[in-house]
Amino acid sequence: MSKFVVITSINYPTQAVKDFSKIAGWQVVVVADLKTPQDWQLEGAKLLTVEEQKALPFETAKLLPWNHYARKNLGYLYAISQRAEFVYETDDDNLPYETWQQSLPVSAAIDAETYADAGKYMNVYAHFSEKKVWPRGFPLAEVANPKSNLNATQPQQVSRANAPILQGLADLEPDVDAIYRLTVGEQIKFAQKQPVFLNPGTYCPFNSQNTLWYPEAFPYLYLPGLVPSRVTDIWRGYIAQRFLHQKGQGMLFCSAGVYQERNFHNLMRDFEEELDLYTKTESLVKALDDYDEGYSGMMRYLSSKGFFQSEEVALFEAWLHDLGSLGVSLA
Repeated sequence: MSKFVVITSINYPTQAVKDFSKIAGWQVVVVADLKTPQDWQLEGAKLLTVEEQKALPFETAKLLPWNHYARKNLGYLYAISQRAEFVYETDDDNLPYETWQQSLPVSAAIDAETYADAGKYMNVYAHFSEKKVWPRGFPLAEVANPKSNLNATQPQQVSRANAPILQGLADLEPDVDAIYRLTVGEQIKFAQKQPVFLNPGTYCPFNSQNTLWYPEAFPYLYLPGLVPSRVTDIWRGYIAQRFLHQKGQGMLFCSAGVYQERNFHNLMRDFEEELDLYTKTESLVKALDDYDEGYSGMMRYLSSKGFFQSEEVALFEAWLHDLGSLGVSLA
């Protein structure tokens, strides 16, 4: 089996994990953390236990912190080591619709829409909903900017080579920031529409909750391990988009194929963890746009600019080393 669903969880098998484990043709890999029940088991799912993680032949495993969402990195490496054709990632509170596989098309060419007049940032939620809602990590200064909330698109055919990462939305409790949840808190049901493609140069944050990765983008899976869990996948997404743009590629955003029955969150704690998203994201994107060298030197550069700790550099370089040992090219 060469199609993998990667999840990290500290809970007993949730309904979402059970549902994914029943989908034919996909292998579910659940990455344990220290709080994961030791008697966790589910037919059709592979639990990567704490002890198994310690025994993995990956430098990343030696440096990755415990009790952090970035444990998922080991799930990615495990899937790649098993010759993954696709890596799909989600969380244990995102339940798949019956149409989940159709919502993230894996064909070589996809009919999509694109925004000809898009600026630096595009709120793709505005493409799928008339509600005032924006994704976690979207610059707050852009939320009310009409140019970032366009709704006039034009048809385009997008190839897999042009869009090696597909981000699907989530219904009911979409991935929004704590400010939205504290001030609006409205559930959202997104419209079923054609995917929208963001041309190189246009950014929208994307998360790790309903995301499909082709092998061409596997190097960009890396989740920073020394930033808050509410930050790690969003900044990973901006970094990934920058290097897609460098190769003339972009992101494809698709209709909701899952709905979220959200695990309990302390919203004020989420807000505190998201502070860097509110105050530093636009500076991060500017720094990325100013960077014109290869992916391998990216973390050292961003660390020198103050976005990451120096220890993150060592963890990222361990990731690169492990990718190399698995035959993954960074080109």
